[in-house]
Amino acid sequence: MEDAIPFYESKGRLLLLTIGSLLFGGAGVYFSYSLFKGGSFFIALIMLLCGGFFLFFLSMHAKKFLTGEPHVVITPEYLQLYVLPAEKINFPWEDIEGYIPYRIESNSFIGLVLKNEERYAKLMPKKMKKLSRMSVRMGYPQYNIVFSHLKEKQLLLDELEKRVGEIERHKEDLHKEKRLNNERA
Repeated sequence: MEDAIPFYESKGRLLLLTIGSLLFGGAGVYFSYSLFKGGSFFIALIMLLCGGFFLFFLSMHAKKFLTGEPHVVITPEYLQLYVLPAEKINFPWEDIEGYIPYRIESNSFIGLVLKNEERYAKLMPKKMKKLSRMSVRMGYPQYNIVFSHLKEKQLLLDELEKRVGEIERHKEDLHKEKRLNNERA
């Protein structure tokens, strides 16, 4: 894969997410234990579930940080998306109809529009299936690139436009996105 272009997540951002997940997960478990001792079993269970949710993300972020795997790799044949640190899915370029850039709160994403989403739904790792279904129910694509975490954002956009084509967007959105990217850089 001489022509492969890897796109990595920012190590600083990954470290912050790992520490934040550890703090919130630990706090959830601690408060669950305290509430359980106090007799509030239902609220203790809710806090334990919240802590478990953050500990799940802790494991994902820690694996990404320690393994150093790229988030996205672009090759002449495929777009490889690492949905989990050790699990990648290859999307042949002919199966990608387009992409949709969007924002939720302060995070930017690039959603992949696929020709045969059912085929790729079967390839989704079990750990991510619930999150993926929730994303689809809210009207977002099933597979997404976490754009705000990447280091070389403009290069990724250029490569996607070269291989998939440019998505028409309002000029205002394009200028706003460029301004936001310049502020982050």
